[in-house]
Amino acid sequence: MRVAIVGSRRRSDPDSVTRLVATLAPDDIVVSGGAIGPDRWAEAAAKARGLAVSIHKPVLDGVRNRGEVARRMYERNQRVVDDSDRLVAFVSMDRTGGTEDTVRRAVQAGKLVTIIMP
Repeated sequence: MRVAIVGSRRRSDPDSVTRLVATLAPDDIVVSGGAIGPDRWAEAAAKARGLAVSIHKPVLDGVRNRGEVARRMYERNQRVVDDSDRLVAFVSMDRTGGTEDTVRRAVQAGKLVTIIMP
């Protein structure tokens, strides 16, 4: 199974991400958006376990304004959803930002979504 693990950079609990990755099957693949926080913690935990990792960083070459940065981030979020069977989101209390965009996209795509509150 391809499991996307994403989350808010406001999270401060890397151990919870590591514990989640420890429950994955040996042939599972961790999908990440490459962002600071839970995304990178998941990547590190997966690599430490010898799991395959698929990272989708935003393409920011040639970006000239904030609107274009946001558009490219949303495109990255869609790539994460498209590349996964399941999404686990380590959300922030205010439930805003890129993590929430990824959650909405996964729900719209009919993916299994698990929300982990702080």
